[in-house]
Amino acid sequence: MRAARARPTQHQPGGDAPPLRPHSAARRAERAQHQGVLMRKIIIGLVAVAVLTAGCELEQDPVAVQSSDPDKPAGKSGAAKTKTFPVKLAAKRARASKSVLSDGGALSCVKVTVTNQTKKQLEVNPLYFSITDTRNTKHDSSSALGEYEGQIATTELAPKEKATGLVCAKGNFRPKIVAMTNPLFDEAARAQVAS
Repeated sequence: MRAARARPTQHQPGGDAPPLRPHSAARRAERAQHQGVLMRKIIIGLVAVAVLTAGCELEQDPVAVQSSDPDKPAGKSGAAKTKTFPVKLAAKRARASKSVLSDGGALSCVKVTVTNQTKKQLEVNPLYFSITDTRNTKHDSSSALGEYEGQIATTELAPKEKATGLVCAKGNFRPKIVAMTNPLFDEAARAQVAS
């Protein structure tokens, strides 16, 4: 009597697994390679879209500097029209009384008035301000946070509302321009500092 032979592709209980057929391993490797190429193309496409989208935001026009004198335009020519700004910012040099938290270092301060001329709420925060000196060095207001009395309040302004307070930065310098950002840290307003 003839003994039944097992097929080579079936697994025998208690025995070794059958060897892979050479053509099936090659097919799997080829399929994996095609999937890898497809994934690379998808990733490159997504990166290209992200770069193009981000590049569009970089070409924003700079915020115009508002004059320290509201009756006179900020441009070099006196014939320029007075421009209306969504956020009106006025600034004047000032001195601040040091707080209990002060480390005694020099502070350069500006008294600012922010007027919301938009139809939406406007967030105001001392961290949203920076001061540029006469040497065009930008000073961050967070360097002196809590070291003086009368800082501008953290608040939300309704349309046509105003907020007034001090913005200071560490160091002894002459303020030339004060800038305010929005919560996303895009510049919202710039103004010359009056003496």
